[in-house]
Amino acid sequence: MNKLVKPLVLSNPVNTAKPRKDPLDNIDDTIDIRGLVSKIWHGKWIIAICLLIAYVLGYLSVSQIVPTYRANATVMFDIQKSNIVDLQSILDEERFDRSKLEDQMLILSSTSLIERVVDQLNLDQNPEFNPALREEKLSLIDLARSYITLPPEVVDIMKDLGLVTPPRPPLPAADAEARQIARENRLRVAIVRNVLSGLRLAPVGDSHVLNISFVSTNRNTAAEVANAIANQYIVDQLEAKLEATQAATNWLSVRVDELQDRVEVAENKVADARSALAVEQGQSLNITQQQLAALNATLVQARSDTARIQANYIRLRNALEDVDTLDTVSEFRASPVVAEIRRQETDLAAQVITLNASVSQDNPSLVLAKRQLEEVRSQIREQVLEEAKKIVVATQKDFLAAQEREAALITEVRELEQKAFEQSADEGTLRQLEREAQASRALYENFLNRLREANAQEDLETADARVLSPAEVPLRAQSQQQRRTMLLTMFLGGAIGVGIVVFLDLLNNTFRSPEQLEKISGEAVLGILPSIGSRVKRHAVLKELQDKPNSSLAESIRNLRTSILLSNVDKPPKVLMFTSSVPQEGKTATAMLTAMTSRQMGKTAIIVDCDLRMPAVSHMIQDADVRPGLLTVIDGTTPINDAIYEEPTSGVHVLTVCGGERLGSINAADVLSSKRFEKLIEALSQRYDLVVLDAPPALVVTDARILSKLVDTVVYAVRWDKTPRGAVLEGLKEMRSVGAPIAGVVMTMVNEARATKYAYDGYNYYKGRYRDYYIS
Repeated sequence: MNKLVKPLVLSNPVNTAKPRKDPLDNIDDTIDIRGLVSKIWHGKWIIAICLLIAYVLGYLSVSQIVPTYRANATVMFDIQKSNIVDLQSILDEERFDRSKLEDQMLILSSTSLIERVVDQLNLDQNPEFNPALREEKLSLIDLARSYITLPPEVVDIMKDLGLVTPPRPPLPAADAEARQIARENRLRVAIVRNVLSGLRLAPVGDSHVLNISFVSTNRNTAAEVANAIANQYIVDQLEAKLEATQAATNWLSVRVDELQDRVEVAENKVADARSALAVEQGQSLNITQQQLAALNATLVQARSDTARIQANYIRLRNALEDVDTLDTVSEFRASPVVAEIRRQETDLAAQVITLNASVSQDNPSLVLAKRQLEEVRSQIREQVLEEAKKIVVATQKDFLAAQEREAALITEVRELEQKAFEQSADEGTLRQLEREAQASRALYENFLNRLREANAQEDLETADARVLSPAEVPLRAQSQQQRRTMLLTMFLGGAIGVGIVVFLDLLNNTFRSPEQLEKISGEAVLGILPSIGSRVKRHAVLKELQDKPNSSLAESIRNLRTSILLSNVDKPPKVLMFTSSVPQEGKTATAMLTAMTSRQMGKTAIIVDCDLRMPAVSHMIQDADVRPGLLTVIDGTTPINDAIYEEPTSGVHVLTVCGGERLGSINAADVLSSKRFEKLIEALSQRYDLVVLDAPPALVVTDARILSKLVDTVVYAVRWDKTPRGAVLEGLKEMRSVGAPIAGVVMTMVNEARATKYAYDGYNYYKGRYRDYYIS
């Protein structure tokens, strides 16, 4: 029979075949929390041992820690005080703001304040703070020198060789003194740093209260230093305020004296300026301004009169040029002489009218009267012209006089204005001096009042803080450091234990669960065969199946056989091959048990030992190694019926290699690839319901790949927690390279007690929990 079986698609819903791809791609990158917890629980004793070691180390470390004591004092800031005077402008004080709490903490931890505490408590005489007073621990070399005294000759030789440093020559007195001063300064700084190392400052909630705590190896020292720091802070505040007040008082005193001198000088300048002004001017600026106002009014009136007279003069002069219009000018007609002549004319005109009415025209009286009237009228024209000329001349003189008077008034106004300007400038200088004197006087009085307030406030100055609760001597040492050390060591111990467990799990390169095997290999797990013992022989495994048909092993073999048959429901496999990656993986026992289970179910089965180099089937069955076998059948020396051995208990037919001996000079690959062997397998498949081939390991020889072309199904055996993953992957790769019809893998020799510890789910877990279903 020469047939190449294609890879089968599993119809079993549980063992469905997966697409062929890189097995490493099947590994899930997500973190399996339950699996991790299970692994940690499996390594609980390792973790417990690490915790125990950590506890011992922590206890030893804690026992070496010197006990320390913490004393706490609380100080409240921003105390509301009664201030009888206002010195805020002098001292520039502001109410306490919580944002300035850090400033107060910096003051509490300042070097100057700590130095005062050191001087107050004489901490420089305490070995806890003064490193110069501590006992120095001698090194091993110093101890050796104290017990061993070298001869002077040896010391000289060592000095010559540079092994011993000769003593330095003494320093000059000035250098020695400078070095001593520098040493004392460094020691002082070290003492202050040691005190600061034990100081802790922390605000209390959202209040203005600050907690001052000090840690020391001496309980009394802790309380004394905490109280001293709080008290020195109060004293420092008072001294700072008194210094500020005294500085303000001194500054105000000097300033008041300066301002007093300035006031005197300013007032003297005012008096001198006022006297000089009175002597120079003779009258005040107000009188001059009144005179100037009156004179300006007169000037305005004079200018108005001049303009009026000028206009009248021009009008009269123009009228004089036209003689016929003289009578129309009122000034000319208003002349007394002309008025008298006008009266005479009126009288004569009245007389003529009367005579005309009473006498004839030739009447001498009427003629005389008319002649007199004509003479009068002629005289009126002459007189009017003469009077007009006189009036014009008089008006011209009045105009000239008005102009002269206006010019005189303008000159006088200019003089008064100049005088007023000079007086105003002098008055402005005087007023400036008066303002300066007044300002100096006001500033002097203000500073004088501040000086009085500062002198009064100096006696009433109080601190802006007070001690709420002084530090008390602590009754017991603080154990935070001890607890912290123990917790840290226990945490590190637990972490190291967990790390070891995880590291050991990562180092494991085998398969411990069917899920893991299925993910990594990419093949379905057909079955899981439990182990019945670590040092059990193969024939004892067969006896276990025969004696205990309801045991866990029997149920597992039946489950494996069912999975194999269901791998192809349409055409159940008849020729079945078992192989593995390396020897001693339980494939021979698995093949034999599968054949025996088929026989128990009423099916004819035969197992053929195809491992010609290291045959193992014959060692499992008594008397099978003394009969002819596969090699004699192939070379034609023995009929096949004579070579087949029937196992008396199970009825399974067995075809061993040849008397249980190893192959000699014959090439196993040639034998298994021969036509005779192919025909043998074909004949057996026609005769038996199931033909089981026990093939050699796939990674050791090529026999398994050769045999895969003759079988319907290949079952790949993997030993639980034994076979390396790389070996399994490489073996499967070899089988897939020739198109072997791999139905799946079987996990063999599973230690069920240990497997349940590694798994929290799946076959091993539930099988371990429900073992009552099996009869051992």
